[in-house]
Amino acid sequence: MKRRKIGRELANLRETSRLTIEEAGQAIGRSDSTISRIENGKRDVQIIELKGLLEAYEAPAETREHLLNLLSASPEQAWWTNFDLPPNLDTYIGLEAEAATLRVYALAAVHSLLRTEDYARAVLRGTSSSSPVGQIDALLKFHMQRQQVLTREITPLDIVVVLDEACLWRQIGGLDCQREQLKYLIQQAEGVPNVVVQVLPYSKGAHSALSGSFTILDFPDPTEPAVVYVDSPGGSLYLQKPKDTRRFDQSHSRLRGLALDETESLRFMKTVLKEMQ
Repeated sequence: MKRRKIGRELANLRETSRLTIEEAGQAIGRSDSTISRIENGKRDVQIIELKGLLEAYEAPAETREHLLNLLSASPEQAWWTNFDLPPNLDTYIGLEAEAATLRVYALAAVHSLLRTEDYARAVLRGTSSSSPVGQIDALLKFHMQRQQVLTREITPLDIVVVLDEACLWRQIGGLDCQREQLKYLIQQAEGVPNVVVQVLPYSKGAHSALSGSFTILDFPDPTEPAVVYVDSPGGSLYLQKPKDTRRFDQSHSRLRGLALDETESLRFMKTVLKEMQ
């Protein structure tokens, strides 16, 4: 988040100074790709680079002080640093912890924040079958602790999930495990005000997200751009460009319009639970 904020402010300063990315790079002896990565929050800016860019942009004194202080500030150690997480997951959790709202489309399985422990264990065993048991147990503990973002005292995370019907029927962990997961999902949707669940039935046919699941992260600061997270076998993608975030924003809105509303979704989930004998 700090990288994103610094990068965005540097981009604004560069545009105000009417310098191109190439000219900014030349001013501090860096490539244009380096400047681009700094502005997009994909690379830390070094103190000497920051000072050089501020000089090149003729930034006001108060702006210089603000950005230099922001760069040197030591963030509190996040709880998830106690776990040995894959780099991409570490990045995502950092964003999720700062987010105000998640807007999710789940195609194949219930979202991580709404899983029971047994269901989550079965998902991890299925997707990480070559991992040692100890590593799966550690990841399971991490995901269970992660769910506390929904119940934290200060600004609990809002989550709006569109669940494909497949998430309700696929018996991950077996029949009993899936039934308990459905019960828990119903409880969350009924009893937790910051959890919204809508079901997208098979009968709705083709739609804009047949290619896979995605998550849109919105932040408390309205000037902070949303981030779209897409996890795929080819790797994790973080999309921040307005044209990309707008496309997924429109897709999620269409999916919500196509899905059953909250009341109908609860009724649908209860019906599936009864039929799952």
